[in-house]
Amino acid sequence: MSAYMIADVGIIALSLAVAALINSRIVVRYGTRRISHAALMGYVAVALTHAAVAITGHETIVVFAVFQSCLMFCFGLMMSNFGAMAMEPLGHLAGVGASIQGFMTTVGGAILGFMVGQQFNGTVVPLTLGFAGFGLGGFVVVMLTERGRLFRPTASGAASNAELGH
Repeated sequence: MSAYMIADVGIIALSLAVAALINSRIVVRYGTRRISHAALMGYVAVALTHAAVAITGHETIVVFAVFQSCLMFCFGLMMSNFGAMAMEPLGHLAGVGASIQGFMTTVGGAILGFMVGQQFNGTVVPLTLGFAGFGLGGFVVVMLTERGRLFRPTASGAASNAELGH
């Protein structure tokens, strides 16, 4: 592994840590739905742009690191908040719910990652198309489950106790 690759991995991982720190500061003010929906839209926009750059042959190691850092930042905001929302109705079964959620995301990610990996052609194009396609798929799922309304707070208009982690 070259020094550039090690630095890229570190920068990409740092973006996840920054997302967690920022999320802890803003979740009380904006709520999990608003943050996760905005992060999902950002994720899709970055993934589609990255795919376009890769397809047109303008990918470099620096470009890859920048796009992946942005994707992982959005991912960090999305997954923590979507995970909290999924656990909201399972307060009395939180341990079981967390186990099932962890199992499903691990197995689902492995299967989908395998499918993308099988498309490898020596470039990052399959990877970027995978990120874009799964991001768009996630957006469709959110639109269906939220009945087409994004960025809405909870019924009270403020972050609920579940959204606040209480």
